[in-house]
Amino acid sequence: MLRRLGQVRLVSVFTRFAAGTVVSTACSQLTFVLLFGVVQVGVAASGAVAFLAGAIPNFFIHRFWTWRRSGPVGMRRELLPYLAVITFSGLVATALTTGVDRLVGGVLRDHVVHTAVIAIVFSLSYLPLFVVKFALLDRLVFGCDDTVRRRRARDSRDQVPTSTRA
Repeated sequence: MLRRLGQVRLVSVFTRFAAGTVVSTACSQLTFVLLFGVVQVGVAASGAVAFLAGAIPNFFIHRFWTWRRSGPVGMRRELLPYLAVITFSGLVATALTTGVDRLVGGVLRDHVVHTAVIAIVFSLSYLPLFVVKFALLDRLVFGCDDTVRRRRARDSRDQVPTSTRA
């Protein structure tokens, strides 16, 4: 029964995580396209600013809605581990996007096509890390209190003989 509740919780949290990620990805993607495509800022700088534009709403969406956390933000327990996980994925996305831009930048002469290709690469670069990011945020950042509470409740119950339980 406890395992089934854990699975339902995980699916529910993962579904909210995916929906929240869509919102933060839209913020990030819009920022990237505006900076790279319209303002014509370099791909690395556009990627870095776009990462920040998505990471900020991402934190609040995931903390308050996805994992339903409340109260003050714990700097060492939540914010710093979150920044580590998110920064790693942002660096990977920016590196992949910059690498592809170096490969195709000289070939694609039309700026609109170049922008579209690089914007797609920027979005797709986050996909390989999606599940890893969820697992890290769930186990190390936002969901860790739930895991500890469930473990304590299970351990506490297991110490009482079944004949004395109500």
